[in-house]
Amino acid sequence: MFFLSIFIFSSSILISQNLSLEKLNSNLGASFRGLDVINKKVVWVSGTQGTVLKTNDGGSTWKDVSVPNNTETDFRDIEAFDDKIAIVMGISTPARFYKTNDGGKSWDLVYFNENKEVFFDGMSFWNKNNGIAFSDPVNGKHYLIKTKDGGETWQEIPSEGIPKKLEVEYGFAASGTGIPVYGNKTVWLGMGGVKSRVLKSNDGGINWVSVETPLAHGGESTGIYSLAFKNKKIGVAVGGDYTDQNIKNTMVFTENGGMTWHLPETQTNEYRECVAHYRGNIFIAVGPSGIDISKDNGKNWIKETREVKDLTAIAFAKNSRIGFAVGKNGKIYKIRKKD
Repeated sequence: MFFLSIFIFSSSILISQNLSLEKLNSNLGASFRGLDVINKKVVWVSGTQGTVLKTNDGGSTWKDVSVPNNTETDFRDIEAFDDKIAIVMGISTPARFYKTNDGGKSWDLVYFNENKEVFFDGMSFWNKNNGIAFSDPVNGKHYLIKTKDGGETWQEIPSEGIPKKLEVEYGFAASGTGIPVYGNKTVWLGMGGVKSRVLKSNDGGINWVSVETPLAHGGESTGIYSLAFKNKKIGVAVGGDYTDQNIKNTMVFTENGGMTWHLPETQTNEYRECVAHYRGNIFIAVGPSGIDISKDNGKNWIKETREVKDLTAIAFAKNSRIGFAVGKNGKIYKIRKKD
């Protein structure tokens, strides 16, 4: 464990009239996909080579709190509750989840699965006790697990209430944000393949309904990669095809809680890995080619910058204008309101 020196470049990149991006240097080569912004000071990041980083001062300094003996593990999602408690998700065989209760000084293995079909795509928590995670299908069925004790133990959710898997259907572990939650029991699940479907549950993941969306679909790597909701009704989904950066129809929006989805009037038609709600009617999406912003709940999108590339995840602190974005090759950016 050691502190990493972080340097903030003197010049910032303007991504809208009111937001600027400051590049932080992690001094690491790991690719980051897991990101959880607790508040304007506490942020957790996870990625390849078993890497986990944490800052308690808004990104000025970072502490390497990586899980020991996991340099081959790709932690593509991290869910944290404060500066002490966090859970990281290792995606593939054997799938491993680790939890820390002491700020990363020590980690406990809380989930282990050797099934070769398991490939976890994301997890979310309604509160400190109740959480849910989903994998690519196992034995021809959608595979979800649930915890009621803060991630200490996990149980498989019975498949009876989950819609049948389509012939070609997967999730995507692009940023761990394909499974957002709201309130105490509502959860959405973004899928791809032959169709781009959204699955929704109002009872904590036991029973689900499925809805087709007009987002790009038809291939094994096409579909929904990320969803974000600002309340129980208004949300946005993004994705496309990571093998085709210029595929069309990579964004959709909903105004009725995900029961129907619509294509925007204008969109960038570029593959996007993550979308986040900023504040008001503003959503921000990131991907390999840059950053896009919608100021009307996803109905229209604008290309804001192509200076920043290869971003995989973006998140904002609640009730704050501070956010962070991460990406490949150790990229970390701080987002703040322009002075």
